[in-house]
Amino acid sequence: MKVDHEEVVLRYRRGPDLLAKALAGISNEEADFVPVPGKWNIRQIMAHLADSEYALGMRARQVMAEGGLTTGPTLIPFDHEAWAEAFDYKSADPVAALEVFRVLRLATADLLAKLPAEAFQRIGVHPERGTKTLLEWVGIFASHPESHAAQITSIRKAWRAK
Repeated sequence: MKVDHEEVVLRYRRGPDLLAKALAGISNEEADFVPVPGKWNIRQIMAHLADSEYALGMRARQVMAEGGLTTGPTLIPFDHEAWAEAFDYKSADPVAALEVFRVLRLATADLLAKLPAEAFQRIGVHPERGTKTLLEWVGIFASHPESHAAQITSIRKAWRAK
C-alpha cells in the first residue's frame, strides 16, 4: 500500500492534539506518578517530547533542504537520558512542554505541507536508523507523540487504579 505524503503530513500535524487530549485535566500528582520504577513520569515524557521536537524538526529541515535522491545529510543522534538529566526533566511543566512541542511541530508541518510530492523522496542518513526518505522520516516522527500519548494515558490509568 502506497502512503500518500499528504496523509503522513496530516498525521504528523495531529501530534499536539493527541498529547493535549492525553494531558487534559492532569494534576501535579498524576504528572509525578511513576508506575514502574526506573521509567519516566509524565513530566519527563513531555519534556522529552518538547526537546526531541527541536532535533526532529532540524532533521526534517536537513532532509528538505539538503537531501537528494541518492545522497543525503547525516542526521545526528542525541542521548535522551543525558538531555533528561541536564535539563531537569523531573521538574518540567507538562503543559508548558506541550506548548513548546505544539509550536515546533506545527512550524515544521507547515513547511512539509508546502513541499511537492517528489520532495518526499529525498533521503537522510541516520547512523542508528539508516537511510530513509523524507516520507519515511515524517512517518517515524509522527509516531513519536502517538506512542507517548498512549504511554501518558496508560500512566494516568495506573495512577487512578493505585
